[in-house]
Amino acid sequence: MTGNALFAALAGGLVATGLALIVAAWTRTDLLPEPPAGRPQRRLVRWRSRRTLLDAATAAAGAVAAWAATGWPVAAFAVAAAVIALPRLLGGRAAQRRIARLEAMEAWTRQLADVLTTGTGIEDALLTTATDPPGPIAAEVMALRRRLEYRVATEDALRAFADDLAHPVGDTIAASLIIASQVRGRGLHQVLTALAGTVAKDVAMQREIDAERATHRTTAVWVVVALAAFVGFAVLNRTYVAPFGTATGQLMLIVVVALYAGTVLWLHRLASPSPGHRFLPERRKRR
Repeated sequence: MTGNALFAALAGGLVATGLALIVAAWTRTDLLPEPPAGRPQRRLVRWRSRRTLLDAATAAAGAVAAWAATGWPVAAFAVAAAVIALPRLLGGRAAQRRIARLEAMEAWTRQLADVLTTGTGIEDALLTTATDPPGPIAAEVMALRRRLEYRVATEDALRAFADDLAHPVGDTIAASLIIASQVRGRGLHQVLTALAGTVAKDVAMQREIDAERATHRTTAVWVVVALAAFVGFAVLNRTYVAPFGTATGQLMLIVVVALYAGTVLWLHRLASPSPGHRFLPERRKRR
């Protein structure tokens, strides 16, 4: 491979990385997995930076390998984009993360209900549960604690807490606490306990739905396997795929890659649960 070809392959890898990020933003797909719970902020920034650099380096290496094996610029772009996007699109970690957050909301609601049985006020109970919150929502609960400690009004702090959770269940929890903080009546323990039971049923239902949607992820994996088999065939039998080496062939290859990419994105959407609709207005919409 000449120096110009190597430079072109690297540039192609960077362009493909940018295209993958554009597609991810358009489809609202998080290309970076969720960091482990409890990670300090500075380590979190370093962790995400390293992950981004690793993805970019892997994509560039894949583009160079594809260019060296085929000599097709479109193949280099496609491989670089696939290296970045496919692990996220084909995995079920997003659904598992949503279920884990639901379970954490249930556990925190039960914990809060138990603290309220001792006669503690709502604000004090919220501060108490923030000492050891469930991992998936630890950041949101700690942010709620900081707002209360800084003397933010309870309703405003709870509405911000709902915005941080960005989930209909979070809205229900926050709304129940807001009403209880205004009325100052009894029965909040029973309300929160019943709400936790409802969330537990929702978690069980989400697990069943995710098990059914796993079939769509399996279908997407087989689509990628078929495409990988074709790529392997192209590398071994260059005579059969020689027309793709022309300018017209490269244009047709763009169409083929776009069709495969659209199929994988469609299957990913089928396998991804909808976030649901919140009923509390977001902070920027309340202004």
